[in-house]
Amino acid sequence: MKKFAFVLVLLFSPSAFAQHKFELNDASKYFDIKVTVVNCDDMSCSGKASFSFYKKGGSTAYQVISLPDTYVQLEDDGKPLANVTMLYDKQSVVNIGDFNFDGMEDVAICDGTNGSYGGPSYRIYLSSKAAKKFVYNAAFSALGTHLGMFGVDKEKKTLEIFDKSGCCWHVNERFSVVGNRPVKVFSEVEDATIADETKVKITTKTLVAGKWRTSVKYVKREE
Repeated sequence: MKKFAFVLVLLFSPSAFAQHKFELNDASKYFDIKVTVVNCDDMSCSGKASFSFYKKGGSTAYQVISLPDTYVQLEDDGKPLANVTMLYDKQSVVNIGDFNFDGMEDVAICDGTNGSYGGPSYRIYLSSKAAKKFVYNAAFSALGTHLGMFGVDKEKKTLEIFDKSGCCWHVNERFSVVGNRPVKVFSEVEDATIADETKVKITTKTLVAGKWRTSVKYVKREE
């Protein structure tokens, strides 16, 4: 009987349901975000999480997005990162930006370490006037599964991803947004796996008037 009671204490003790909460009040001009996640140590948090969105200074959430997993990198002060994308280094749990260039803020939320080399991956939610909330978009989210969060060029209105395979194969791809979907318009592959170890093959593809133009060149490999 005592053993059974001990098991009940473990199962229903407050620590078994402990959650870690963070507030992101500087990520956006228009809304605040409260993050709740189940597992944390001194460096990071992971596991089941919820992201609650509030109008700036508000007390009632107008939308809550729940995910089965996330990854929260913590600063030395124990606070999570937001709007930081440093390749091979710091990556945010939340990134705010206008990803489809319609003048409204969208949100990228880390859904775990499903990116290249076990890096963070992101689900993209676009702001919808009709729905009056953020709406998940699979096509944009596909760009969030490479090496870190994709880059956003506000002036050229393009998105850019970077990926690699080992030391010697790198790819950059650029996307325009057409009909509220990302469309690839540029690709550059650096391939140093060719037999001649002194050269790197660079293949560039550019979409011009609906047709791909391809160029190939070889450059001397850096020592």
